[in-house]
Amino acid sequence: MHISSGRSTTHFNYKLGGQTLQTVHSYPYLGIHLQDNLKWDTQVAHATTKASRVLGLIKRNLSNCTEQLKATAYTSLVRPHLEYATPAWDPHLQKHCSQLERVQRNAARFVTHNYSKTEGTVTKLLHDLHWTSLQNRRSASRLTLLYKINQNLIDIPKENFLKPVTLQGLRRMNTQNFQQPACRINAYKYSFFPRTIKEWNMLPEGTVNASSINSFKHNLHFD
Repeated sequence: MHISSGRSTTHFNYKLGGQTLQTVHSYPYLGIHLQDNLKWDTQVAHATTKASRVLGLIKRNLSNCTEQLKATAYTSLVRPHLEYATPAWDPHLQKHCSQLERVQRNAARFVTHNYSKTEGTVTKLLHDLHWTSLQNRRSASRLTLLYKINQNLIDIPKENFLKPVTLQGLRRMNTQNFQQPACRINAYKYSFFPRTIKEWNMLPEGTVNASSINSFKHNLHFD
């Protein structure tokens, strides 16, 4: 696979054991589908297909169960497929976000057995179920990971990625602000560190200085 965001790239053939390796446009690595154009179409399609398949199984087997049981089945068996390793691939394009949200909206109708076509119905169902949008959950998941990095709770050298803002007189939301990396292309701009640092710098003081990971999640309303 030749990875590049450019329209034209120089391709080389590689051999292993005398055999020329086949060129592919996407490849699964640790459960995430990477594409040669640095986009997430394949990964989003894979996640939604897998989640929809499990949701279909739940619909066939739990249709007569209580709303609480069906909701638990969704959050335990379906949503994890939509959120697997999302800090690494959280999409920013609206079409991808809509694909993912569509699965949750479909699940909300099934759980509540409400298939009304009235505008705003699903939005109210999600509110009544206390299901935050998947987009907001992905943001909270990225921020939680950054908190862990900043607190040295995981083995990622923060000094390589998190550089404190040192300019005096700069208006800041909190004392834990980090320098925003310069980004030339969207693939980097919407990758984990540039995107999450920007959101982190907007958090209030009490959140970034939370005494524990549970307190941090609570302040984000992410449980």
